[in-house]
Amino acid sequence: MTDYSDNNNKKGNSSPIYPDDLPLRMKTRPERSERTADRADEGRNRTTAGAGERRGSAAGGGRSRMSAGAAKRHGNAAGGGRSRTIAGAGERHGNAAGVGRSRTSAGAGERHGNAAGVGRSRTSAGAAERRGNAADGRKNRYLEALRKIPGLVPKKPKLRKGKKKAYFYDLLTRIFLGAVAVIFVVNLIVPAREFSPDENRNLAQMPKISAASLANGDFFRDFNSYESDQFVGRDIWMNIRSLGTMILGNRESENVYFGKDGYLLSKPVVPDQKTVNATETAINDFSGKHSDLNMNLLMIPDAASILTDKLPRNAPAEDQISDIRGFENSLDSKIQSIDAIGVMQKNKDQKIYYKTDHHWTSLGAYEVFLGAANQLGIDTPITDNTIYTVSDSFQGTLASRSGRHISRDSIEIYQPDGTDVEYYVTYPDTGEKSTSMFMSDKLKEKDQYQVFFGGNHPLVEIRTTANNGRNLLVFKDSYANSFMQFLYPYFQSIIMVDPRYYYDDIETAITSYGITDVLFLYSADTLLADTNLADTLNASSISDGGSDNGGSGTESVNSSSVSSSSSETVGSSSADHAVTGISSSEGEGSGSDNAVSASSSQNTGSAADAAG
Repeated sequence: MTDYSDNNNKKGNSSPIYPDDLPLRMKTRPERSERTADRADEGRNRTTAGAGERRGSAAGGGRSRMSAGAAKRHGNAAGGGRSRTIAGAGERHGNAAGVGRSRTSAGAGERHGNAAGVGRSRTSAGAAERRGNAADGRKNRYLEALRKIPGLVPKKPKLRKGKKKAYFYDLLTRIFLGAVAVIFVVNLIVPAREFSPDENRNLAQMPKISAASLANGDFFRDFNSYESDQFVGRDIWMNIRSLGTMILGNRESENVYFGKDGYLLSKPVVPDQKTVNATETAINDFSGKHSDLNMNLLMIPDAASILTDKLPRNAPAEDQISDIRGFENSLDSKIQSIDAIGVMQKNKDQKIYYKTDHHWTSLGAYEVFLGAANQLGIDTPITDNTIYTVSDSFQGTLASRSGRHISRDSIEIYQPDGTDVEYYVTYPDTGEKSTSMFMSDKLKEKDQYQVFFGGNHPLVEIRTTANNGRNLLVFKDSYANSFMQFLYPYFQSIIMVDPRYYYDDIETAITSYGITDVLFLYSADTLLADTNLADTLNASSISDGGSDNGGSGTESVNSSSVSSSSSETVGSSSADHAVTGISSSEGEGSGSDNAVSASSSQNTGSAADAAG
């Protein structure tokens, strides 16, 4: 058999040459496989096809040579023509089988490799090319559209690699300094505020420059407070900070705990023992000086000390209950302590504290009043009241301080039933007079708790028609404002003094008003940290001349107590009318105050003149 391997391997032949005795399909199949391999673009295709071809060729060639060699050796062992015939037949059979298998294996491997490689290559290349073309097309269209707007797309500066970071830092610095400059200028232009409704407090004002204040550093400290309080958009920034605090999972902001069921709970104040001792000493000295007066102490714990189940888990809090007990035990035995703690704990499942404000509610004040009645010398306290809800949109001091506004409270006022005692109220600091202790116009303001007496005043006089000779002096903070609505039917007059704003001689007031009873009514947070009460009690002592003047003043007050004629005048514009006006008005009591003011100006004049 002629060997054509030399012809097949000659350099320059573009296609292999096969023996004439091979079938046509065997001649053409390798040629088609080779054309398919030539069309592949990726190296992976050629590698796969080449590997398949080599494996097929190696398998076919190895088998062919082994078969041919075995047949040839077998044929050589035989003799004669038979030997050659058998050898030729074996050789042809081996060649045919080997070549067939070789070509079959090589073709299958080559086709499999070509199909897998070409498919993957084309799919990956096509997808990548389509994504790239789509992204480039959109980007180019957007940039072309934006470039048509003059100056909108700045030209990117050509910077060396080492200058890019420096350029970024320089740009950031310019933006920061520009923002600071703008805020500084705006702070100079915008007038300073005196009061913050959101925080419910007076804001720091621009301090005066002096050599002494510069030397001791007071000016810089006060100026820092001024800048902090008057910062532009302070309320907005506080709300943003509170929101960020909440998102980060914190349960406290500005000493306000974010409690359960929407409660905001003020963190109890840690008392300064020096301040507490000074207040205790002042009260004991005052009691010793006025042993003829009936004195009572009423300290109300804050919500965090009573509603402990509303606190966040593991929230640290001062043991205010122990602080109150310690304060009460240090007072003179003549001063009776009213147990507000027990009453509040007994009723803690009721709404005795506002959710958004640090005060107790009217219901909380009423429950304590019932518990304190006997110690206050009230034998038969009134238990039937008409309750009016004057607001359902109240958000108090704790919401303002923390910046958390998720809950709203309702404000209720009580009108005792079954009593014919009437009253009128005088505010010496403003000269205002009214037949109601409720001011409905305050319901339109941020701090709606000011509906009770319009907020805090240095001194407030409440004159009634009880005519029983009992005159009560109340040293108080704002907790007392909602307590008076239950107390007025049992005293001829009630004088409320807020030591934080009162600067007159308290001894003169005691004598001129003919005081028979004294009540210290404070929240524990205020009394344990307050220095004003001690200053007021220690301000002056009664003198002989003051005693004589005070005696005549006492006679004047007592002799001019509300008589039957003035009682009729007050009764014509009764407290019941004032309360009903608030509750029946639209929009949280708007409009009722006008009626109250008008009746007050007409009907309290004669009573005020009679009282002197």
